Amino acid sequence: MIKFFRQIRKTMVKENRTSKYLLYAIGEIILVVIGILIALQINQNAENKKTDNTRQDYYAQLLEDLNKDKHFANEIIKLFEKDRKEYNTYLEIYSAIDLSPSEVYNHLMTLNIMSTPLSFNSNTIESLRSSGEIILIPLSIRNKLIDVLRFQEEILKSSDYSDKGKNNVLQELGIYRGASTLDRRLKNQPQLKSYLEFHKNMPQIILGLDAVQRWKEVSENDSIIFLKLMVEDIDVVIDMIELEIKKHED
Repeated sequence: MIKFFRQIRKTMVKENRTSKYLLYAIGEIILVVIGILIALQINQNAENKKTDNTRQDYYAQLLEDLNKDKHFANEIIKLFEKDRKEYNTYLEIYSAIDLSPSEVYNHLMTLNIMSTPLSFNSNTIESLRSSGEIILIPLSIRNKLIDVLRFQEEILKSSDYSDKGKNNVLQELGIYRGASTLDRRLKNQPQLKSYLEFHKNMPQIILGLDAVQRWKEVSENDSIIFLKLMVEDIDVVIDMIELEIKKHED
């Protein structure tokens, strides 16, 4: 092809056909420019396809993380609401006249004092932020993802604060009641139970257990609110991402 164009140029020069040669030269330049533009467009299309494939991969990872967080959050909400219901039932016993210490103690012992470990699947979002590739995600989805992260941080902060306060109380309580399983072990050990003088420690035990439940109430009520808001935002983000995926498929 190059030899062909060279032969045409040589022929025109020999025949002194300057005007036609200039027109030919301009046409050749135009063809070269068009060729470059086509090559650039092909390269740009390839880059766009690569970027879009990367974006779709991130969408799939985000959907997986968000659905896991949504399921986890709903399970935790159920657990915390169950704890709150049982705690409110405990509070209702105080409407009775002249409660005995054993009644209060026995009811407190039915309540859950364990903390529930909280964790969220934020690896994909954090990876996007740290790598700078979050720019691949539309701004509207980015903003909602940041809202989800903010709720997660608030939930973890509230839970961590409550656990520290509750654990301090439990450490002091252990001096008066031993391990949480000791009461069950002493069920058939009246002599040992008498020796340990549980009745003397009962005021501190009741106060300690009651304080633990108060710490849990504040923390879990806050967590329930933030978890529900987080789930709402997760639903919005999932719908937005699924819409973007559908656009890509169409």
